[in-house]
Amino acid sequence: MKKYNNISGYLVYLVYFAIIIVVCFIMYIFQLNYYKSKSIEVEPELLFSILQPGTYTGTSNYSGTEIYKNGLFCKHQVVIKNDMGHNLHVTNNVRAYDAITNKLEYTGVRIVKFNYKLNHNNNLFKISQSYINDNLVSSSYGYASVKTNNSISFKLSGSWHISGNDYTNIYNTITRTDNETIDTQFTQFSMLGFNKLVMDEKYTMI
Repeated sequence: MKKYNNISGYLVYLVYFAIIIVVCFIMYIFQLNYYKSKSIEVEPELLFSILQPGTYTGTSNYSGTEIYKNGLFCKHQVVIKNDMGHNLHVTNNVRAYDAITNKLEYTGVRIVKFNYKLNHNNNLFKISQSYINDNLVSSSYGYASVKTNNSISFKLSGSWHISGNDYTNIYNTITRTDNETIDTQFTQFSMLGFNKLVMDEKYTMI
């Protein structure tokens, strides 16, 4: 009887484990379906309504990495400019602090370009490069894949200064929450659909 109970308990654990695997797989599929990999057209009017040219100040929180284990709290000074017609140029000055000790870890600048290319209709592309002491430390490139009436999501590939890893499944959603505020989130998903690296940024027009 004891042997039978042990086998029954083992089977129960196997069933629970199988259920967890199935749930994780379903979550991963939902993530992939939401952040579609296909490039979409984004009207310039929508881009400019979300990323209105002007000067912004903001803060952000970055999850912990193998380099910055406590995570980071950052302060931002941002300028968005119209660049050659429907394109946008963003200069984002960043001061990054340890999220727990408040120690200044680095200061840098992120240069971001939102471009429409010839022969690509209204497909929108995003190019980002970050510098510390005039040295290139990170970059990413991708295209718009999802849009709503107040947000645009991008599928990106690249690397971040805050981590030694390369990322091929970066999803960046930029949302205009009101007339003054922009929310930006970067998320890197693991193979099981869990958040591997999250960067939340919020900017207010001044």
